[in-house]
Amino acid sequence: QKRFMSLKQLLGRQVPDCAIIGGGPVGLIFAILGSTSIGKVQIFESKKHGSTNQDNRALALSNGSRLFLEEIGVWDRLEKKITKIKKIHTSQAGSFGRTMLDSAEFNEESLGYIIPYGDLMGVLQEEVECINNVEISYETKITKCIDEKPSLNLTLQTNNKLKQLKSEFVVLADGANEEIEGLELNKKIKHFNHAAIVTKVLSEIPHRNIAYERFTSNGPIALLPNKEDKFSLVWTGPLKLIEDLKKLTDECFLSQLHESFGDRVGSFVECEKRISFDLKQTHVEVIHSNIVALGNASQTMHPVAGQGLNTGFKDAYKLSQILKDDLNTKNLETLINDYKQSRASERKKILGFTELLVKSFSNDLVGFKKARGYALTLLDISRPIKQSFVRKMSYGE
Repeated sequence: QKRFMSLKQLLGRQVPDCAIIGGGPVGLIFAILGSTSIGKVQIFESKKHGSTNQDNRALALSNGSRLFLEEIGVWDRLEKKITKIKKIHTSQAGSFGRTMLDSAEFNEESLGYIIPYGDLMGVLQEEVECINNVEISYETKITKCIDEKPSLNLTLQTNNKLKQLKSEFVVLADGANEEIEGLELNKKIKHFNHAAIVTKVLSEIPHRNIAYERFTSNGPIALLPNKEDKFSLVWTGPLKLIEDLKKLTDECFLSQLHESFGDRVGSFVECEKRISFDLKQTHVEVIHSNIVALGNASQTMHPVAGQGLNTGFKDAYKLSQILKDDLNTKNLETLINDYKQSRASERKKILGFTELLVKSFSNDLVGFKKARGYALTLLDISRPIKQSFVRKMSYGE
């Protein structure tokens, strides 16, 4: 049953309509949050309906993201699908120093949550389908976006047919950033010359809701607790290393993982299909005043801190709040500019923090290992530093 009436229906006044390019988690979150502040919301997704339902890729959700999901009323439907991270164990290979973060120490239910991509998408799609001023079109691509102030003229391609649409503003939430004619983006890319390999692995010792981050000379290895007592593995390193790891048999791959990670969870006995992708940091600025980018369409970062999706959720939340609070008193162009300025400094901080982690913990110059060991030890024994770190990672504060 459809619910939520738009402000246009409730108040009978003119409020802007919105087109969202990309029907992934960030686009759907913004559509739900923004549905009570703006007029008609149209989402255009290039994939087929339900095509992501069986996608088991692990997503890491922070406590801040949990609050957003609670606010839109879907968290109770996700709770049975998540795996809680009760503790986080951080260490470095070949040297002293380690940190253990425990949710109980900070009066938190969990330090984070792991959920399969398909499960999150399914619940968000269900929610969108219940909102009467939100419409989602699948297997639809935006091929052209012409900025003719005060509106944008969009060309849609669906079922090999082209359609035209006008919208007051456009949200880019397609992390792939496909080429769209007429769209001006200032995109800065920083290559790490590293890649990541992801899969699920089963170890001799059950995960007990503990996440592990092991820094090696080649790059970090993360093991995240998942369903069926398996770990979701994110192994990053130089391009050549990851390419070689992809070619190994499962047995050799698991043996190499054990050698690189160590004995904390015993031997690794099973792995699923391995997927790899290059790692890069991107920063996108949209030239148009009535177009805004959210999530991976705005920035991508190294997965070392697990902040990519959570930053995207915060993007969506902040934009929806600005529209909700100030649409009565400011014009749309001013509000979008306010949003871009407010997020620019925070984005710079999280990108800088992520890059610092990568460089600091993937460097074997003389003295670096010892310095990292002291830093991990200090973090472990200093409660104020721990609390600050957990607030930063959990809530972005």
